Formats: sequence, structure tokens, C-alpha cells
Amino acid sequence: MPILPEQYSQTPALELLRQAERGRIGFDQRLLRSLLARPEETLDALDQIAFAPDEEAVADLTEQIFDLYRAFRSPRALSFYIELLRNSREGVPDALVEAFAELGAAAVEPLLNAYDQAPEDDRPDILFVLASLGVPHPRLREAIRAAIEADPYEGALCASLCADPELLPALREALERLPGSGGQTHERKALEEAIGEMEAGRQREAPEPFDILSLYPEEAAPLFDFLPPEEVIEYLDHPDPAWRARSALSFAGAEISDAVRDRLVRCARTDADPMVRGAALRGLAARAEEPEVSGLLNEVLRDRGRPPEEWSGALAALAAPGAGEEFHRAVLDAWERAETRAAAVEAMWRNGDRRYLPRIAAALKSDDPAVAREAIYAVGALPAEDLAIELVPCFQNEDLREAALFSYALAVRHDTTPRSVRRLFEKIAERAEGLSDAEEEEVARALDMRLERLGYRRMFFPEEGAEEDLEDWAPPQPAVPKAGRNDPCPCGSGKKYKKCCGSPEASNKS
Repeated sequence: MPILPEQYSQTPALELLRQAERGRIGFDQRLLRSLLARPEETLDALDQIAFAPDEEAVADLTEQIFDLYRAFRSPRALSFYIELLRNSREGVPDALVEAFAELGAAAVEPLLNAYDQAPEDDRPDILFVLASLGVPHPRLREAIRAAIEADPYEGALCASLCADPELLPALREALERLPGSGGQTHERKALEEAIGEMEAGRQREAPEPFDILSLYPEEAAPLFDFLPPEEVIEYLDHPDPAWRARSALSFAGAEISDAVRDRLVRCARTDADPMVRGAALRGLAARAEEPEVSGLLNEVLRDRGRPPEEWSGALAALAAPGAGEEFHRAVLDAWERAETRAAAVEAMWRNGDRRYLPRIAAALKSDDPAVAREAIYAVGALPAEDLAIELVPCFQNEDLREAALFSYALAVRHDTTPRSVRRLFEKIAERAEGLSDAEEEEVARALDMRLERLGYRRMFFPEEGAEEDLEDWAPPQPAVPKAGRNDPCPCGSGKKYKKCCGSPEASNKS
């Protein structure tokens, strides 16, 4: 049986983390409070799990392990932090720099040892982290002096971060060695600023307290989509109706066994909560044509007195192409009621009948986020080319942006060939004023779906074993590059952004 939140405090910390890794526990504030209440036990568990992932794991807990270590501010985290640092191929994340800084002097020796052992190309990043500690140390001074001599700009940045006044002579000497003509170079500016800050005795700001709880939801369900069906149906007996509903919903649209079908039918008929009954009805969608399931769904749909959550579940389960006039009348009835309007729009796009387009267009302007979201999905699912432009304002809505980008990529009028979707990707990124990593993935998935609709193979996420030239089929670069200080420069020079297009000199030229 699943471990319930009220059982967390009696369950060993290692077991809780393993269960979360296997997707059986949601990583939420309830779990975190239980783990934070017993620091030593949780640290022992973290030390075990950090370098030995479970073979049954379905979730990568690297980020959660990092956050827990950081919450405890324990030097025991250093081995894990340094491993993350070694594997940071695209610059050191700010959160990792901050985590090292929170440990202060305890991090100096381990980082210096990592610096000595690192390849030459990786040393600047480690030196940057060391300097960020703000802890004077003879070996660190020596390394920063060498950096100042080899690269005045990089060295000045590290010296400024370290704020060690004993580095002042090296900074002044480097400034004197610069050519007297040529104006204000970025090296000169960096050196002068570092010297000015040290001479002024600038005080380092104390790091902001790390609030781990603010990063996680109050409640999170298990990863039902990754669990085997026989484990998921166990949650249909969970005392929390939200968990029962989520477990039932995980079967929606999926092929289900007879055993799962029978359990969902029983849940849909007998569960005390209408939300759970509605979710179970949705979970039966793949078997909606079978007499017993069809009879149940239509029985609920014909009873307009059923709770909205339950009635909407039956409507969604019956929403398939070719559904008859009885279904159509139910959709129109649902549209007229505010509490079922979102379900009506969902049924419209799942049914795929384009006579619903005028109502979908109206739903895009709805003040109800649930209705608007279903309308956004409808534009991409149909696809509705003429409505695609209506999605652009949704790019500015944080809650609707990702769904709008996905549907826009599916529906916007544009040639669809393996070559042309590259240009479309770039246009979408430009219109969206840049894309996050997650958004890039969503847009790429949608464009692959466009290709498959027309009989092409996927380009951004090709099937395993595809014979295409990998270079030819690589995803395009975003139109608006998002380069951090230590990221490779998007121009392809091979240099870091801070020393190429992101340098003050490059900015002045542009």
C-alpha cells in the first residue's frame, strides 16, 4: 500500500526518498517538513542516495537532493556540490554558486583541491566559485594573481568577488601594463572597478536565507503516469479524494486492461466523491465503446442532475470523432452552463467537429482560465489556422503561455516540411520574445507532430535508429539567444559569452 502523508514521520528518511525516486510519493511540502525535522537522519539518507540512484527510479532527484543539502547548510554536501560543479558543462548555475557561498570557509579546501585536479579549461569556473566565497586564502590569492596576469578581465572579476585587499598590488600592476592608448577597454574597466571597490572597502552582502519550502507545492501527487497500472489502482483506495481522482485520471486516453477497467467502473459507481467518480469515468474513455462502459457513460450523461464534476467526466469520455446527435446536444447544454463550459470546450476539440469553431473562438476570450485553456488546446488539436493568431496575446500570460505556444506551433499557417519547420521554430521564438528550455521542447514537440500529420518523420526528436544525418536534423538555435556569463557564446566562436559577444567591447560595437 502507498505511504500516506500522515505516515511520513514514522517512515525512515531513506525509504521516503526511495519512494519519491520511484514516483510513489509526490515531492511536496509535507514530505519536506518530515525530512527537515530530522537533519542527521536525512543527511545520512542523502549521502546514500546522492551517488547511488535506485535501479527502480523513475524520477531524477538531483535537484531535490541539492535543495535538501542546501537547506541544511551542512559541509556534508560538499562532495555532492563538487560533483555538480564538475558536470556543469554550460557554466556554473547561480544556485550552485550561492550554495557554496553559504558554506563559506568550509568550502575553500575542497574547492582548491578540485581546482588543482581539474583540466585547464574547467579551472576558471572553479576559481569563480572560490572567489565568490569571499574567504581570503594564500592558495586562492596565488590562483587569482595568476588569473590577473593571464587574463586581466577574468582575474579582475574574481578579485572583485573575493574582495581580498592583498590582491590590490596585482590589480594595479595589471592596470599599468595595459597599453596607454586605445580608449576604455573592458580589461581596463574591470580592473579599475575592482580596485575602486577594494579601496572603498566594499562590504560583502550576506546571502539571502534559502527557503526550500517556497520552491515546492503544498501537495503533490505521485507520478502516476510512470507507475505500473497495478500500483496506480492501489491509490483508488487512498483516503484523500484528490489522490484517488488523480490516479483515475492517469488512465484517461490510455489503453487499459480488463482489471483496470473493472476497478474504474466500480469506482465510478461507488466512490463517495463526485470528483473521483468523474475522474474514473474519464479513465474509461479508451473502452467507451464496450457495452458495459458505454451504458454507464450514457446513463450519467442523460442525468443532468448529476454533480458537474461527474457529468463532465462522462461527457469527456464520450468525446470521440463521430459521436452522435445526443452527444452534440449534451455539448451545447454543457456550453450554456458556467460550471460545465470548460468541459464543453474540451469535448468539442476531442470530438474534432469544426462546427464548434465559433464557440471555441468565443472561449478564447473567456475570463475563466479553465475555459480559455481548453480553447487554446482546441486551436492546436483541430487545428484551427484562422484562430492561431488569437493565441499570441496568451504568450504574455504566465498561466497560459506554454499551452498557447504548443497550440500555436501546431496551428499557425505555415509550410510544413522538415526544412521549413526550422524557420517556423525561429519565428515562434521571436514572436514569444525568447523561449525557456521547457518551452523550446514544447514547441519542438508540436512541430514534430505537424510533420507526422503530413507523413514526415520527426525532426527534433527523431525515432531511435533513424538514419537521418544528425547534423542536418539538429534542432535550430533559438532566435533570441539566452547566454549566461559562463555559457558558450551563441555565435559559435568557441569562447564563453562573457569574453565574446557579451563583453563590454562587443556591446559597444553593436
